[in-house]
Amino acid sequence: MNGLVKLDNFGYIIVDNNNMTSQQGIFAAGDVTNIPYKQIIIAAGGGANAAIAAYDYIAKTNNE
Repeated sequence: MNGLVKLDNFGYIIVDNNNMTSQQGIFAAGDVTNIPYKQIIIAAGGGANAAIAAYDYIAKTNNE
């Protein structure tokens, strides 16, 4: 992933509140992200959030 998306100083993928990376249309979730508290339940929630955000992104892109 190095070079494709922005990473923090520890090598984690930087995501926003919708789990979108610095590269438009690429989402990340779980232990690879800069989200604190690397626990399975938080990773699962992040995955659900990323899936919904990706669906919304695709739906918006198809309507443009």
